[in-house]
Amino acid sequence: MTIVQEILHRDSTEASFVAELKTKSTQELRRFMAGPWTASILSPEEIEELYQKLQQMERSSLDWTTEDFVEMAQD
Repeated sequence: MTIVQEILHRDSTEASFVAELKTKSTQELRRFMAGPWTASILSPEEIEELYQKLQQMERSSLDWTTEDFVEMAQD
Protein backbone atom coordinates (compact mmCIF):
# COMPACT_ATOMS: atom_id res chain seq x y z
CA MET A 1 0.00 0.00 0.00
CA THR A 2 1.28 3.46 -0.80
CA ILE A 3 1.25 6.20 1.80
CA VAL A 4 -1.67 7.90 0.05
CA GLN A 5 -3.65 4.65 0.03
CA GLU A 6 -2.90 4.15 3.73
CA ILE A 7 -4.11 7.65 4.55
CA LEU A 8 -7.30 7.19 2.53
CA HIS A 9 -7.94 3.81 4.15
CA ARG A 10 -7.36 5.26 7.63
CA ASP A 11 -9.66 8.20 6.87
CA SER A 12 -12.47 5.94 5.62
CA THR A 13 -12.05 3.66 8.65
CA GLU A 14 -12.15 6.65 10.98
CA ALA A 15 -15.23 8.05 9.22
CA SER A 16 -17.12 4.77 9.52
CA PHE A 17 -16.10 4.47 13.19
CA VAL A 18 -17.29 8.02 13.90
CA ALA A 19 -20.55 7.38 12.03
CA GLU A 20 -21.14 4.35 14.25
CA LEU A 21 -20.35 6.38 17.39
CA LYS A 22 -22.96 8.95 16.38
CA THR A 23 -25.64 6.25 16.57
CA LYS A 24 -24.81 5.45 20.20
CA SER A 25 -26.79 6.74 23.14
CA THR A 26 -25.77 9.95 24.87
CA GLN A 27 -24.41 7.99 27.82
CA GLU A 28 -22.33 5.65 25.64
CA LEU A 29 -20.92 8.53 23.60
CA ARG A 30 -20.08 10.50 26.76
CA ARG A 31 -18.28 7.44 28.19
CA PHE A 32 -16.30 7.00 24.96
CA MET A 33 -15.31 10.66 24.80
CA ALA A 34 -14.07 10.54 28.41
CA GLY A 35 -11.78 7.61 27.60
CA PRO A 36 -8.03 8.19 27.86
CA TRP A 37 -7.34 6.82 24.36
CA THR A 38 -9.90 8.84 22.36
CA ALA A 39 -7.34 11.45 21.29
CA SER A 40 -4.95 8.74 20.11
CA ILE A 41 -7.41 7.10 17.71
CA LEU A 42 -9.39 10.07 16.34
CA SER A 43 -8.33 13.26 14.62
CA PRO A 44 -8.96 16.56 16.42
CA GLU A 45 -11.61 17.41 13.81
CA GLU A 46 -13.52 14.18 14.48
CA ILE A 47 -13.28 14.71 18.23
CA GLU A 48 -14.72 18.21 17.86
CA GLU A 49 -17.53 16.87 15.68
CA LEU A 50 -18.36 14.19 18.25
CA TYR A 51 -18.36 16.75 21.08
CA GLN A 52 -20.77 18.89 19.09
CA LYS A 53 -22.98 15.84 18.47
CA LEU A 54 -22.88 14.99 22.18
CA GLN A 55 -23.84 18.53 23.17
CA GLN A 56 -26.68 18.49 20.65
CA MET A 57 -27.94 15.16 22.02
CA GLU A 58 -27.76 16.44 25.59
CA ARG A 59 -29.60 19.68 24.68
CA SER A 60 -32.39 17.80 22.91
CA SER A 61 -32.60 15.46 25.89
CA LEU A 62 -32.95 18.44 28.23
CA ASP A 63 -35.53 20.08 25.97
CA TRP A 64 -37.58 16.90 25.89
CA THR A 65 -37.39 16.54 29.66
CA THR A 66 -38.43 20.16 30.19
CA GLU A 67 -41.42 19.73 27.89
CA ASP A 68 -42.51 16.62 29.74
CA PHE A 69 -42.13 18.38 33.06
CA VAL A 70 -44.30 21.28 31.90
CA GLU A 71 -46.94 18.89 30.57
CA MET A 72 -46.93 16.95 33.84
CA ALA A 73 -47.23 20.18 35.84
CA GLN A 74 -50.25 21.20 33.78
CA ASP A 75 -52.07 17.93 34.51
